[in-house]
Amino acid sequence: MNQRKSSRRGIVMVALAALAGFTAPVTLHAQKVQPGVKTGNLELGLFAGESYGLDRFRPMGGANIAYGWSRMLFPFAEASYLPGILRRQTIQTGATSSNREFSINMTDVHFGLHLRLPRPESRVVPYAVGGVGLVHGGKSSATYYNVSPFGSVDAITQSVPSSTNFTFDFGGGLRFFFTETLAIRVEFKGFKPVSAPPPIDPRAFFRFAIGPVFQLK
Repeated sequence: MNQRKSSRRGIVMVALAALAGFTAPVTLHAQKVQPGVKTGNLELGLFAGESYGLDRFRPMGGANIAYGWSRMLFPFAEASYLPGILRRQTIQTGATSSNREFSINMTDVHFGLHLRLPRPESRVVPYAVGGVGLVHGGKSSATYYNVSPFGSVDAITQSVPSSTNFTFDFGGGLRFFFTETLAIRVEFKGFKPVSAPPPIDPRAFFRFAIGPVFQLK
C-alpha cells in the first residue's frame, strides 16, 4: 500500500512540474531546446503507470510510435498491457440489482491521432488524443455463494470467455522536452468498448501513464 502511494506521489510531482513549465515558459533559443513537433518527426514512446477499472489502480505498461503530419497532427499506433482490470455483471432482480465482478487481463492495440498544441518559447507541449482499436480480454471466472433460509451455502462458479472487442479511446496529456530529442510524457486515457462477452457489461476503464519519448527523426 505504501509503495502504491509513493508511486502515485511521484507521478503527481512530475505532472505538476510539467504544468509549471507550461504556465511559466522557458526561452528555447537560450536553452537550445526545440520540442520535437515538426512535420516528418518520427517518435518512439515507452510508458508505464496504472490502470483503473472499477475498484482500484493496477500497474500497466506499453509503447507507441507516432509520425508528424504537421506540427499539430501526429497519427500514432500504440499497444499496452493492463492486468487485472475489474469488469462487472449487473443482475436485475425485480426492482433491485446486484453485481458480480471478474478480474480480467486486458491487452489493447489501437490507432489514433494526437492534436498537439506547441507554444512559442515553451518546452512543454499539451495535446489531446483520440482513436479506435481492439481490446483483448483474457478468460476469467468467479465463484459466488448463495445462502438459503436454512443456512446451507451453494457455491456457483461463472466464467467469462476470452474475447476481442472494438474500442474507442480518448484523453490528453503533456510532453515535457529536456532536449531536442528527449521528452517525458504524462497522459490520461479512457477506453470505451462497444461490446463485451456475456455476462459482463461494456463499461469504460481508464489508464494513467508516464514515460520517456524519443525523437528518432
